[in-house]
Amino acid sequence: MTPTPAHTPAPAPAPAPAPFQVLDPGTVRRRVTVSPAMCGHNSLFLGQVGDWTWETVGALCDTDVLAAKGAGGDPAYLAFFYYRVRGSREFHLRSPTFGDELDVLSRSFDFGSESVLTLHRISSTTAAGDPPEPWDPAAFHRGPAPGTLHVENFNRWVSRRHADSNRGLVPASPPDFHHTRLPALPEEYSPRPVYGRARRALTFREDTAGEYRSVAQGFTTRYGIDITRDLNGVGLVYFASYFSFVDQAVLRQWRALGRSDRSFLRRRTVDQQLCYVGNAEPDSEFEMTVTVRAAAADPAEELVDVVVRDAHSSDLIAVSTQRVLRDLEEAE
Repeated sequence: MTPTPAHTPAPAPAPAPAPFQVLDPGTVRRRVTVSPAMCGHNSLFLGQVGDWTWETVGALCDTDVLAAKGAGGDPAYLAFFYYRVRGSREFHLRSPTFGDELDVLSRSFDFGSESVLTLHRISSTTAAGDPPEPWDPAAFHRGPAPGTLHVENFNRWVSRRHADSNRGLVPASPPDFHHTRLPALPEEYSPRPVYGRARRALTFREDTAGEYRSVAQGFTTRYGIDITRDLNGVGLVYFASYFSFVDQAVLRQWRALGRSDRSFLRRRTVDQQLCYVGNAEPDSEFEMTVTVRAAAADPAEELVDVVVRDAHSSDLIAVSTQRVLRDLEEAE
Protein backbone atom coordinates (compact mmCIF):
# COMPACT_ATOMS: atom_id res chain seq x y z
CA MET A 1 0.00 0.00 0.00
CA THR A 2 1.42 3.32 -1.05
CA PRO A 3 1.66 5.73 1.87
CA THR A 4 -0.22 8.98 1.52
CA PRO A 5 2.27 11.82 1.24
CA ALA A 6 2.18 14.20 4.13
CA HIS A 7 0.29 17.41 3.40
CA THR A 8 2.63 20.38 3.11
CA PRO A 9 0.94 23.48 4.45
CA ALA A 10 0.97 26.54 2.25
CA PRO A 11 3.42 29.21 3.38
CA ALA A 12 1.87 31.90 5.50
CA PRO A 13 1.24 35.12 3.60
CA ALA A 14 3.63 37.96 4.28
CA PRO A 15 2.20 40.37 6.83
CA ALA A 16 0.66 43.49 5.34
CA PRO A 17 2.71 46.63 5.87
CA ALA A 18 1.49 49.00 8.55
CA PRO A 19 -0.76 51.78 7.22
CA PHE A 20 1.49 54.40 8.87
CA GLN A 21 5.19 54.06 9.66
CA VAL A 22 7.86 56.49 10.84
CA LEU A 23 10.94 55.41 8.86
CA ASP A 24 13.48 57.93 10.17
CA PRO A 25 13.54 61.36 11.90
CA GLY A 26 12.33 63.07 8.72
CA THR A 27 10.27 60.46 6.85
CA VAL A 28 6.96 58.65 7.19
CA ARG A 29 5.23 56.12 4.93
CA ARG A 30 1.50 55.49 4.42
CA ARG A 31 -0.52 52.83 2.66
CA VAL A 32 -3.79 54.40 1.55
CA THR A 33 -6.96 53.20 -0.18
CA VAL A 34 -8.65 56.00 -2.12
CA SER A 35 -12.19 56.64 -0.88
CA PRO A 36 -14.90 58.75 -2.57
CA ALA A 37 -14.26 61.59 -0.12
CA MET A 38 -10.68 62.08 -1.37
CA CYS A 39 -10.85 62.16 -5.17
CA GLY A 40 -12.67 63.72 -8.11
CA HIS A 41 -12.68 66.78 -10.34
CA ASN A 42 -12.34 69.19 -7.42
CA SER A 43 -10.11 69.93 -4.46
CA LEU A 44 -10.79 66.80 -2.37
CA PHE A 45 -7.53 64.99 -3.12
CA LEU A 46 -5.49 68.14 -2.51
CA GLY A 47 -7.22 68.56 0.83
CA GLN A 48 -6.35 64.96 1.75
CA VAL A 49 -2.67 65.54 0.95
CA GLY A 50 -2.83 68.61 3.18
CA ASP A 51 -4.08 66.41 6.01
CA TRP A 52 -1.10 64.11 5.39
CA THR A 53 1.20 67.12 5.73
CA TRP A 54 -0.25 68.01 9.13
CA GLU A 55 -0.10 64.37 10.23
CA THR A 56 3.52 64.08 9.10
CA VAL A 57 4.66 67.22 10.91
CA GLY A 58 2.79 66.17 14.04
CA ALA A 59 4.37 62.72 14.09
CA LEU A 60 7.93 63.89 13.36
CA CYS A 61 7.96 66.99 15.57
CA ASP A 62 5.94 65.72 18.57
CA THR A 63 3.44 68.55 18.04
CA ASP A 64 -0.33 68.38 18.41
CA VAL A 65 -0.93 70.17 15.13
CA LEU A 66 -4.71 70.01 15.47
CA ALA A 67 -4.73 71.79 18.83
CA ALA A 68 -1.51 73.83 18.69
CA LYS A 69 -1.17 77.11 20.56
CA GLY A 70 1.36 79.89 20.26
CA ALA A 71 3.52 81.16 23.09
CA GLY A 72 0.71 83.47 24.20
CA GLY A 73 -1.86 80.67 24.36
CA ASP A 74 -3.81 81.62 21.24
CA PRO A 75 -4.63 78.93 18.64
CA ALA A 76 -1.84 78.45 16.09
CA TYR A 77 -2.46 77.02 12.62
CA LEU A 78 0.04 75.35 10.28
CA ALA A 79 -1.16 77.39 7.33
CA PHE A 80 -0.39 76.56 3.72
CA PHE A 81 1.75 79.18 2.00
CA TYR A 82 2.96 77.37 -1.13
CA TYR A 83 1.58 74.22 -2.75
CA ARG A 84 2.81 72.38 -5.83
CA VAL A 85 1.63 69.10 -7.37
CA ARG A 86 3.33 67.46 -10.38
CA GLY A 87 2.36 64.42 -12.39
CA SER A 88 2.34 63.27 -16.01
CA ARG A 89 -0.01 62.71 -18.92
CA GLU A 90 -0.60 59.13 -17.72
CA PHE A 91 -0.88 59.80 -13.98
CA HIS A 92 -1.95 63.25 -12.86
CA LEU A 93 -3.94 65.08 -10.21
CA ARG A 94 -7.30 63.58 -11.27
CA SER A 95 -6.05 60.02 -11.76
CA PRO A 96 -6.58 58.52 -8.26
CA THR A 97 -10.09 57.08 -8.01
CA PHE A 98 -12.30 54.79 -5.93
CA GLY A 99 -10.38 51.84 -4.44
CA ASP A 100 -6.91 52.70 -5.76
CA GLU A 101 -4.05 51.63 -3.50
CA LEU A 102 -1.45 54.34 -2.99
CA ASP A 103 1.97 54.24 -1.38
CA VAL A 104 2.82 57.66 0.10
CA LEU A 105 6.32 58.59 1.22
CA SER A 106 6.42 61.94 3.06
CA ARG A 107 9.51 63.82 4.19
CA SER A 108 9.66 67.06 6.19
CA PHE A 109 12.57 69.52 6.36
CA ASP A 110 13.61 72.05 8.99
CA PHE A 111 12.94 75.70 8.09
CA GLY A 112 13.24 77.16 11.57
CA SER A 113 10.65 77.66 14.27
CA GLU A 114 7.98 79.30 12.07
CA SER A 115 7.96 77.20 8.87
CA VAL A 116 8.29 73.65 7.57
CA LEU A 117 8.59 72.08 4.11
CA THR A 118 7.03 68.68 3.40
CA LEU A 119 7.51 66.66 0.21
CA HIS A 120 5.20 63.78 -0.71
CA ARG A 121 5.86 61.03 -3.24
CA ILE A 122 2.51 59.41 -4.02
CA SER A 123 2.86 56.21 -6.01
CA SER A 124 0.42 53.72 -7.50
CA THR A 125 3.14 51.26 -8.47
CA THR A 126 5.01 50.12 -5.32
CA ALA A 127 4.22 46.51 -4.37
CA ALA A 128 2.79 46.07 -0.90
CA GLY A 129 5.81 44.31 0.56
CA ASP A 130 8.57 46.28 -1.11
CA PRO A 131 10.51 48.83 0.93
CA PRO A 132 10.39 52.33 -0.55
CA GLU A 133 13.34 53.35 -2.66
CA PRO A 134 15.61 55.93 -1.01
CA TRP A 135 15.02 59.44 -2.24
CA ASP A 136 16.28 62.97 -1.68
CA PRO A 137 15.32 66.48 -2.79
CA ALA A 138 17.39 66.19 -5.97
CA ALA A 139 15.44 63.13 -7.08
CA PHE A 140 12.18 64.80 -6.08
CA HIS A 141 12.89 67.88 -8.19
CA ARG A 142 13.91 65.87 -11.24
CA GLY A 143 10.24 65.05 -11.59
CA PRO A 144 7.92 62.15 -10.86
CA ALA A 145 8.45 58.63 -12.20
CA PRO A 146 5.61 56.94 -14.12
CA GLY A 147 2.61 56.28 -11.91
CA THR A 148 3.76 58.85 -9.35
CA LEU A 149 2.75 62.30 -8.13
CA HIS A 150 5.14 64.69 -6.41
CA VAL A 151 3.63 67.22 -3.99
CA GLU A 152 5.46 70.08 -2.28
CA ASN A 153 3.88 71.85 0.72
CA PHE A 154 5.46 74.85 2.44
CA ASN A 155 3.64 75.79 5.65
CA ARG A 156 3.92 78.59 8.18
CA TRP A 157 2.64 78.77 11.73
CA VAL A 158 0.17 81.65 12.05
CA SER A 159 -2.40 82.98 14.46
CA ARG A 160 -5.18 85.56 14.20
CA ARG A 161 -4.19 89.11 15.02
CA HIS A 162 -7.80 89.79 15.98
CA ALA A 163 -10.14 87.04 17.14
CA ASP A 164 -12.95 88.12 14.81
CA SER A 165 -10.90 88.64 11.64
CA ASN A 166 -9.18 86.43 9.04
CA ARG A 167 -6.99 89.24 7.69
CA GLY A 168 -3.55 90.17 8.92
CA LEU A 169 -2.56 86.74 10.26
CA VAL A 170 0.66 86.88 12.30
CA PRO A 171 3.50 84.37 12.93
CA ALA A 172 2.88 82.15 15.94
CA SER A 173 5.09 79.13 16.54
CA PRO A 174 4.05 76.59 19.19
CA PRO A 175 6.70 76.13 21.91
CA ASP A 176 6.48 72.33 21.45
CA PHE A 177 7.25 72.45 17.71
CA HIS A 178 10.45 70.34 17.77
CA HIS A 179 11.70 71.19 14.30
CA THR A 180 15.45 70.79 14.86
CA ARG A 181 15.19 67.00 14.62
CA LEU A 182 14.17 67.34 10.95
CA PRO A 183 16.80 67.16 8.18
CA ALA A 184 18.05 70.39 6.63
CA LEU A 185 17.12 71.18 3.03
CA PRO A 186 19.92 72.15 0.62
CA GLU A 187 19.47 75.83 -0.21
CA GLU A 188 19.12 75.21 -3.95
CA TYR A 189 15.83 73.39 -3.32
CA SER A 190 14.27 76.08 -1.17
CA PRO A 191 10.82 77.14 -2.46
CA ARG A 192 11.27 80.72 -1.23
CA PRO A 193 12.82 82.14 -4.45
CA VAL A 194 10.12 80.36 -6.48
CA TYR A 195 7.10 81.75 -4.69
CA GLY A 196 8.81 85.10 -4.11
CA ARG A 197 9.26 85.55 -7.86
CA ALA A 198 5.64 84.50 -8.46
CA ARG A 199 4.35 87.15 -6.05
CA ARG A 200 6.29 89.83 -7.93
CA ALA A 201 5.63 88.62 -11.49
CA LEU A 202 2.09 87.27 -10.82
CA THR A 203 3.03 84.00 -12.51
CA PHE A 204 5.22 80.97 -11.85
CA ARG A 205 6.17 80.94 -15.53
CA GLU A 206 9.86 81.62 -15.94
CA ASP A 207 11.05 83.93 -18.71
CA THR A 208 11.02 81.70 -21.77
CA ALA A 209 10.92 84.07 -24.73
CA GLY A 210 9.32 82.47 -27.76
CA GLU A 211 8.38 79.20 -26.07
CA TYR A 212 4.75 80.21 -25.48
CA ARG A 213 2.27 82.32 -27.44
CA SER A 214 -0.69 84.18 -26.03
CA VAL A 215 -4.10 82.49 -26.33
CA ALA A 216 -6.14 84.77 -24.08
CA GLN A 217 -5.41 87.45 -21.53
CA GLY A 218 -7.33 90.02 -19.55
CA PHE A 219 -10.26 87.70 -18.77
CA THR A 220 -11.65 88.66 -15.36
CA THR A 221 -14.35 87.02 -13.27
CA ARG A 222 -15.61 87.29 -9.70
CA TYR A 223 -16.36 84.80 -6.97
CA GLY A 224 -18.02 85.41 -3.59
CA ILE A 225 -16.98 83.24 -0.65
CA ASP A 226 -19.59 80.54 -0.03
CA ILE A 227 -19.80 80.26 3.75
CA THR A 228 -21.56 76.87 3.45
CA ARG A 229 -18.52 75.15 1.93
CA ASP A 230 -15.42 77.40 1.65
CA LEU A 231 -14.61 77.79 5.36
CA ASN A 232 -12.78 75.28 7.52
CA GLY A 233 -13.64 74.27 11.08
CA VAL A 234 -12.03 77.35 12.65
CA GLY A 235 -13.64 79.86 10.29
CA LEU A 236 -10.69 80.50 7.98
CA VAL A 237 -11.05 80.11 4.23
CA TYR A 238 -9.99 76.47 3.69
CA PHE A 239 -6.67 76.17 1.86
CA ALA A 240 -7.98 73.55 -0.59
CA SER A 241 -10.90 75.83 -1.53
CA TYR A 242 -8.41 78.09 -3.31
CA PHE A 243 -7.86 75.35 -5.89
CA SER A 244 -11.61 75.34 -6.51
CA PHE A 245 -11.61 79.14 -6.85
CA VAL A 246 -8.85 78.87 -9.45
CA ASP A 247 -10.65 76.10 -11.34
CA GLN A 248 -13.85 78.18 -11.35
CA ALA A 249 -11.98 81.00 -13.06
CA VAL A 250 -10.25 78.63 -15.51
CA LEU A 251 -13.58 76.98 -16.40
CA ARG A 252 -15.23 80.33 -17.12
CA GLN A 253 -12.31 81.34 -19.34
CA TRP A 254 -12.46 77.89 -20.98
CA ARG A 255 -16.11 78.42 -21.88
CA ALA A 256 -15.38 81.95 -23.13
CA LEU A 257 -12.92 80.37 -25.59
CA GLY A 258 -15.79 78.24 -26.95
CA ARG A 259 -14.57 75.03 -25.34
CA SER A 260 -16.95 72.45 -23.88
CA ASP A 261 -17.35 71.29 -20.30
CA ARG A 262 -16.50 67.75 -21.41
CA SER A 263 -13.17 68.88 -22.82
CA PHE A 264 -12.51 70.73 -19.54
CA LEU A 265 -13.02 67.48 -17.62
CA ARG A 266 -10.71 65.63 -20.04
CA ARG A 267 -7.84 68.07 -19.58
CA ARG A 268 -4.82 66.82 -17.61
CA THR A 269 -3.25 69.21 -15.13
CA VAL A 270 0.30 67.86 -14.93
CA ASP A 271 1.79 70.68 -12.87
CA GLN A 272 0.15 73.26 -10.63
CA GLN A 273 1.71 75.80 -8.30
CA LEU A 274 -0.20 78.04 -5.91
CA CYS A 275 1.10 80.68 -3.53
CA TYR A 276 -1.21 81.90 -0.76
CA VAL A 277 -0.63 85.56 0.07
CA GLY A 278 -3.51 86.13 2.48
CA ASN A 279 -6.71 84.73 3.90
CA ALA A 280 -10.10 86.39 3.49
CA GLU A 281 -13.18 87.35 5.45
CA PRO A 282 -16.28 85.13 5.11
CA ASP A 283 -18.12 87.86 3.17
CA SER A 284 -15.25 88.55 0.75
CA GLU A 285 -15.56 88.69 -3.00
CA PHE A 286 -12.61 87.81 -5.21
CA GLU A 287 -11.66 89.23 -8.59
CA MET A 288 -9.75 86.62 -10.59
CA THR A 289 -7.77 87.34 -13.77
CA VAL A 290 -6.88 84.51 -16.16
CA THR A 291 -4.11 84.37 -18.76
CA VAL A 292 -3.69 81.44 -21.15
CA ARG A 293 -0.55 80.69 -23.19
CA ALA A 294 0.08 77.75 -25.53
CA ALA A 295 3.45 76.12 -26.14
CA ALA A 296 4.81 77.09 -29.54
CA ALA A 297 6.07 73.54 -30.09
CA ASP A 298 2.84 71.86 -28.94
CA PRO A 299 -0.43 73.83 -28.90
CA ALA A 300 -2.02 71.07 -26.81
CA GLU A 301 0.15 72.21 -23.88
CA GLU A 302 -1.02 75.38 -22.16
CA LEU A 303 0.11 77.45 -19.20
CA VAL A 304 -2.77 79.04 -17.32
CA ASP A 305 -2.13 81.83 -14.81
CA VAL A 306 -4.80 82.92 -12.32
CA VAL A 307 -4.30 85.96 -10.10
CA VAL A 308 -6.75 86.27 -7.19
CA ARG A 309 -7.37 89.66 -5.57
CA ASP A 310 -9.85 91.03 -3.09
CA ALA A 311 -12.45 92.67 -5.33
CA HIS A 312 -12.85 95.71 -3.07
CA SER A 313 -9.37 96.42 -1.72
CA SER A 314 -7.40 94.94 -4.69
CA ASP A 315 -5.15 93.20 -2.16
CA LEU A 316 -3.34 90.21 -3.65
CA ILE A 317 -4.74 86.93 -2.26
CA ALA A 318 -3.17 84.14 -4.36
CA VAL A 319 -1.21 83.36 -7.53
CA SER A 320 -1.59 80.09 -9.43
CA THR A 321 -0.04 78.62 -12.56
CA GLN A 322 -1.26 75.38 -14.16
CA ARG A 323 0.43 73.39 -16.90
CA VAL A 324 -2.41 71.71 -18.76
CA LEU A 325 -2.49 69.10 -21.54
CA ARG A 326 -5.64 68.95 -23.66
CA ASP A 327 -6.82 66.79 -26.58
CA LEU A 328 -6.79 68.88 -29.74
CA GLU A 329 -7.88 65.98 -31.93
CA GLU A 330 -11.13 65.55 -30.04
CA ALA A 331 -14.15 67.73 -30.66
CA GLU A 332 -14.44 70.55 -28.19
